[in-house]
Amino acid sequence: MLIPYGAPNRGFSPLNLPRMFLVLAILLGFIALLAPLSRKLFMVEEGDLKFFAGSVQRAPTQDSNGLIRIRVETSDGPHDLLVEDWSHYQEIINLQAGDYVTARAQSLLGEYHIWELKHDGVTIESYQDMHQFSARKLEQGTTSALWIGFLASIVLVAAIVLRMFFGVWSQPIEKSVLGAPIIPPDDLA
Repeated sequence: MLIPYGAPNRGFSPLNLPRMFLVLAILLGFIALLAPLSRKLFMVEEGDLKFFAGSVQRAPTQDSNGLIRIRVETSDGPHDLLVEDWSHYQEIINLQAGDYVTARAQSLLGEYHIWELKHDGVTIESYQDMHQFSARKLEQGTTSALWIGFLASIVLVAAIVLRMFFGVWSQPIEKSVLGAPIIPPDDLA
């Protein structure tokens, strides 16, 4: 059997465990660092929010990400406004086509996340409610990041122990003068 260009098909080797654990530790470390930092980017000051006013085009729906989507027709065209906090779910889901709403939202990657929502002048979702919700989510993300960081440390220690045990980070690959892996004749059958 002829092996495609690249690393020869050697199957699993215990000598590759240190490198595998090292890569896993690095990935877990990045996740532990990026999770709370990305959530911190979602925090916004009241003055940085964009104002929307218009009528609801159709009843709010839930999307696959667990967000409530409200389609609103404003003076500059239709916009999808997203609600992440479900504490006011009943009031939001009861909005009907034609209801007049005002909202202040944050633009993230082309989508507008609601931080304040009013229906006919009555506040459904206030900035303070959403700020508290985001602070709770940030705390939960920080706690999760600490546990992921702890797991990354354990995996890193395991990688170092395996490296000390085997004496190498991975199984060496024999290379020809041109840099292509050498395929033994018995593997070509």
